[in-house]
Amino acid sequence: MYQLHDMRKLLDCTLTEQQFALLIGRCRMYNHLPYAMKQEIQPLMLTDTQLGAVVRDYYRDDSFCRDSQGNINLWRLYNLFTGINKSSYIDMFLQRGVNAYRFVESIRWALEKKEEHWFLH
Repeated sequence: MYQLHDMRKLLDCTLTEQQFALLIGRCRMYNHLPYAMKQEIQPLMLTDTQLGAVVRDYYRDDSFCRDSQGNINLWRLYNLFTGINKSSYIDMFLQRGVNAYRFVESIRWALEKKEEHWFLH
C-alpha cells in the first residue's frame, strides 16, 4: 500500500523541458564516470540506446509524452523508462524495472525536499 501511495505522488512532481534535457545528459554521462564518483550517485541501469528511446518517446508517445509546455510529470517519466525496459533481455528486465522506480523516486524526493540530485544539478 505504501508503494502505491508513493507512485501516486509521481503525478504531482514535474520536470521542465530543461530539467528533462539535463537529466538525460547526466544519464548519458553516468556510465563514463570514474568508479569512485559512481559509488556516490543513485545508479541508472539504462543504456544509451534506451535513453535515446526515452527522448524519442518524450516527444512522440501518445500516452506518456510531455505536455504542451514541454513539462513531464514523474509518472509519465517512470512509464517512459519502464516502456523502453521492455526491450531488455529477460535476465535484466526485473532489475532495470526496479532500478527505474528507485531512480524516479529519488528524483521525486529531491524535488519535494528541494535538495540537490546529481542528475538534476
